[in-house]
Amino acid sequence: MSNYRSCHSIEGELFFNHLNKVGYCCMLTPSGGQPVLFENYQGELIDWDKFFKTRDEHICLMQNGSELEACKGCLWIKSSDWPERKNELRYILLNIWVKCNLFCSYCSNHKDENVLNNTKEYNIIPVLTDMINKGVITENTKFDIAGGESTLDSNFNNLLDLLINNGIKNININTNATVYSESIKKGIDKGVVSIITSVDCADAKKFELIKKKNLYKQVWKNLKKYSANSKHSSVRAKYIILPDVNDTKREIRNFILKAKLSGVSGIILNIDLHWLRNNSENSLKMLHVIELTRYFIKVSKFLRINYNVWAHIEDLIKRYNILNPNNQIDINFIFQN
Repeated sequence: MSNYRSCHSIEGELFFNHLNKVGYCCMLTPSGGQPVLFENYQGELIDWDKFFKTRDEHICLMQNGSELEACKGCLWIKSSDWPERKNELRYILLNIWVKCNLFCSYCSNHKDENVLNNTKEYNIIPVLTDMINKGVITENTKFDIAGGESTLDSNFNNLLDLLINNGIKNININTNATVYSESIKKGIDKGVVSIITSVDCADAKKFELIKKKNLYKQVWKNLKKYSANSKHSSVRAKYIILPDVNDTKREIRNFILKAKLSGVSGIILNIDLHWLRNNSENSLKMLHVIELTRYFIKVSKFLRINYNVWAHIEDLIKRYNILNPNNQIDINFIFQN
């Protein structure tokens, strides 16, 4: 372990995103920056020796008190004890698909028609195969697969087989669960696949308002099937707070009750990132979300259901504390599980 200034993403993560870019992370700085390593990426094989040399140079910048231009102002850069770096990745986020059968109001793809019209989907399997062969991916690498809806891709089953057959033990798939996947269920039952589904509400009308499709009952039906007879805690339902849409204690309570009855192994709370980017000066609304977060934790504990609060909520609290230096909120309350 060595103590220096860095961030967890640049230390060992990689993000393949839906805008045909590759970078260290998916977080935006307050100024809107994002570190991008490859533009207009179409699935080309990467020179990994060169990649890790560049990564070390970027970390050296932070050790010397500077950083990449896109990282300036990022709340995640900090001085800490960092483990010895290896030329392998501990985490990979695949977010290269834009096709979906829902139209969630908070979705980046549907907020910008250029994304849907100009993004070129590509087959990531040859790239991952090369990474496995060169030891960049190991059995310790954690994967997050996001969308669009990745299960709609014709290569999805082969992608999942590649990872599982090469010993990857931690594969999380963000799926809307509108369509049941036998491949996902097999991975869940093996204990190597977990899923997260954003339901965001506790009734069919609100679901249709947010997602523009009347598939509320189908989603919960499939979540029950994924959860059935599984020995592993692998199926979680997510609630994204959309201010002025679903931001009431009643709706959050009913969602938690529904999740408990469905048999899912856990629930997640998050905030609409687009709202957060555009309302970082709205102290009252931010405080309201923090109060809802406390309520979410309280009800979850009372009902004895596993819960998790995601990073955008932590980001929101940090921004709130910047706005309110004399009335700061202890961020640790969201981690006292």
